[in-house]
Amino acid sequence: MPDFDPLSPSMISDPFSTYAKLRESEPVFWSERLGSWVLTRYEDCRSVLSNTDIFASDWRRAGFDEVGPVASMQELDPPEHVPIRRLFTTAFRARDLTAIGRRALALTESIVAGLAPGAAFDFTADVARPVALDAVCALLGIDPPPAHTFAPLADALVRGMDAGLLPEVLEPAMAARAELNDLIAGWFAGSGDGGLLAQVLAGADAIDVSQEAVWNSARVLFLAGFSTTVGAAANAVLALLHDPEAQQRMRDPELLESGVDELMRYDGPVQGTSRACVEDVTIGEVGVRRGQLVLPLFAAANRDPQRFPRPDDLVLDRRPNQHLALGWGPHSCSGAMLARIVLRALIRGLWRGSAWLRLAGDPERVPRATLRYPDRLPVVHTETWSPYP
Repeated sequence: MPDFDPLSPSMISDPFSTYAKLRESEPVFWSERLGSWVLTRYEDCRSVLSNTDIFASDWRRAGFDEVGPVASMQELDPPEHVPIRRLFTTAFRARDLTAIGRRALALTESIVAGLAPGAAFDFTADVARPVALDAVCALLGIDPPPAHTFAPLADALVRGMDAGLLPEVLEPAMAARAELNDLIAGWFAGSGDGGLLAQVLAGADAIDVSQEAVWNSARVLFLAGFSTTVGAAANAVLALLHDPEAQQRMRDPELLESGVDELMRYDGPVQGTSRACVEDVTIGEVGVRRGQLVLPLFAAANRDPQRFPRPDDLVLDRRPNQHLALGWGPHSCSGAMLARIVLRALIRGLWRGSAWLRLAGDPERVPRATLRYPDRLPVVHTETWSPYP
């Protein structure tokens, strides 16, 4: 049985070699550290994410009593999940996403234009965070808080996802959640028209969805729209920094859509998620009992050679590309469309013209198990390509 430690230095720097070994040796294994069955094959992971009858997001269905209030769309299963998910999805599609993409591109170009020629900058802090925050706030129809004050709040919440491995992150996460709730209360009080939040508030009563459910789901969407987008962008840019051919090819507008999806498959920020078994089931050759947890590892599934030929290569025109970077099935990431739109805008804004981007130092990572991306990514524009100064 593998001693799987998602917070080990080797996993933080490069989890993919470990994932490959696990897929070959024990693709379904029990982790005492995580208290869960861990899945690394694509078909196993997608099957779990698709089958809400057996694998529950609402752990109460598997016999868990003390799981706290369950009210957001990510913590409910069909049929309770359906009306609130539909409410948010309908409101999402009613927004002018093309305009949000143009806004993200304009802000990216403005930030890049304001940099001193040849000066190094931190892509994660200076570009990805303010652009992602502005985009998700434009979607919701609210004024964005300052990125430099909101980022630590989001980081604390993201680290709180690892509280089972790092108990010390729980208290800061709860404090951050309280602050975010205060922010959302202000949004609710001030929501008028023109944004997603106003639309879901207006539609909630008509379909008997509680204000608590809207409140909690708005928090989930806001955090997912921000943190997942920042992580996807930082990972994508880091991958392109190491691949001059890919940098050049991503300037082609016809490759932008498939290229962004391939970058998310290649190194998506979300490593996995947990489900609780509602009944006894067999996964592969392993018997899983009711009440046990399973952990589909998205990042491992996305490098499965049984699903993706040349899984360790960037194939920017890969089609089809049904990766799991943003989940799958009824609980796929609620910020998925926004993440794709913002990522396309960021890449267009960074690589317009003939300039190249190269690393200006070593990336830095905060040890996290759930969301993996460089928290600091020092880069610089240059006229010719090289991986380092």
